[in-house]
Amino acid sequence: MNNFKQTFTITIPSKTGYMDLTDDVMECVRRANIKNGICTVSTMHTTASVFTATNDPEALNGYLKYYEKVTTLAEEQYRAAICHQLAGNGVTTAVCDGEIALGLSQFIIYMDFDGEREKIVEINIIGE
Repeated sequence: MNNFKQTFTITIPSKTGYMDLTDDVMECVRRANIKNGICTVSTMHTTASVFTATNDPEALNGYLKYYEKVTTLAEEQYRAAICHQLAGNGVTTAVCDGEIALGLSQFIIYMDFDGEREKIVEINIIGE
């Protein structure tokens, strides 16, 4: 059993925003040289999330608007943490034949609810 770990920082230049991590994750799988196994992608912060979704800007901006609307009753300092709880901490996907197993319209998306500062994302791959 082999393992591979990669951490990197992301800074979203606005208060909220998102970034497609799919190509970065696929590159890590290639560098890990693991053909079959499991890949996890996680954020190390309670004010950002990693999840699978379409990479359509209209849809992703819709998610941001939804989270903003859902948290209107929360105190300002807790809104980003509540969004994190709703959207989730990370993604786990299979690695099959050296590729991450995603659906046709699935992408690995990082979303930040309290941007304008560095945040850490960690990719862990285990397999053979």
